[in-house]
Amino acid sequence: RAGTRVDAAPFGFMDETQRPAGFSVDLLERIRAAVEAKHGRPIELELTVVTPSNRIKMIEERQLDIVCEIATPTWEREAVVDFSIPFFRDGTRVLAFRETLKEKPELKDMTIGIAQGTTTGQILTDALPGVETRTYASMDQAFDALRKGEIDGVANVGIILLGLSRQLTPDQSVVLLPRIEPLGSEAMACILPQDDSAWRDFINAIIVDLLRGLGDYRGDYMQLYDKWFGRDGVLTYPIDRTTRDYLLRGDIWAQ
Repeated sequence: RAGTRVDAAPFGFMDETQRPAGFSVDLLERIRAAVEAKHGRPIELELTVVTPSNRIKMIEERQLDIVCEIATPTWEREAVVDFSIPFFRDGTRVLAFRETLKEKPELKDMTIGIAQGTTTGQILTDALPGVETRTYASMDQAFDALRKGEIDGVANVGIILLGLSRQLTPDQSVVLLPRIEPLGSEAMACILPQDDSAWRDFINAIIVDLLRGLGDYRGDYMQLYDKWFGRDGVLTYPIDRTTRDYLLRGDIWAQ
């Protein structure tokens, strides 16, 4: 029983058949196959669409066994759920229409939309004290408010903003701010039930195995990454050396 979001392309979105697809869905399929191999019998992936506001609760109440999407571990969340080691990392930025910069070139003067139940608001507050934010139930709703001119920008990790902008605002020129250094760095990990170390160890082992070869930009992880973020993927977003090295440091187990 797994969960993922469909408002975070290309990690998770509805494809042309109205089924969840994306990097996170493929990761969950890898996990399903590993569970099947372990037990030696067919295992079905029962996929549920979650939102930032209900994903933690659904794991806490044991309605789901795992959620994989763009969740960031925090100590507040760790009080009620567990997390796997990270499988991705990216920086928090603000997406705005290029035209907006003519009137409001500084982030601190913008009204910025964020998704409910995410860590983005706190990151903005820490980086831009006094900045005005507005909370929406989903990223789709935040982008809708951006198109209507109700807000000046939308904040999330850069890769999600780019994916959604191409999906929801393909005809408008956008810019990611800050242009060089992000406002904050966010790791992405799978959400797991509290106090189930055997299940957590199993998921961690799958992620570590997936990352084999990443040091040389090869292996299963790179195949999965290139499918969605490579030159011929849904969104071209090359993995940089800093992110590569960060992910590899998650393998702390002696061979």
